[in-house]
Amino acid sequence: MAPTLSIGAMLGDSDAENRAWKLSISEVGTKVMALRDGRTSPLNLNVVFRVEGKLAPNDFIGVRRGRFSKGSSHLMVQAAVPPGPVVDRRAVLLRLLSEAVSEAESFARRRHIADELKVIRSIVAELRDTN
Repeated sequence: MAPTLSIGAMLGDSDAENRAWKLSISEVGTKVMALRDGRTSPLNLNVVFRVEGKLAPNDFIGVRRGRFSKGSSHLMVQAAVPPGPVVDRRAVLLRLLSEAVSEAESFARRRHIADELKVIRSIVAELRDTN
């Protein structure tokens, strides 16, 4: 069974900037795992943060829908981390995560899966309240 909300990363390089993003993404992912425990949703969401790099540059801005598995009701949404210096990586990740949830809700409505993803929204809200 797919988790209600999961976090992943695609790194475009192995430089210090990508490593710093990887650490921030891992921290958010660890907190998501603790917050999602015992919760279910009509649509399971995997958000994959894509970090810009020489080896794998981002070809989009913001978020975009990826694959959907009807059998497990599991949607993957990619979120492009903006290039350049960032003061607060966690704030950027939480903004992109919220955008990814909005994309998933739009998809869920179009597919008549659910009108909203309350459980996932509540996990993201609780994530904002933790340090």
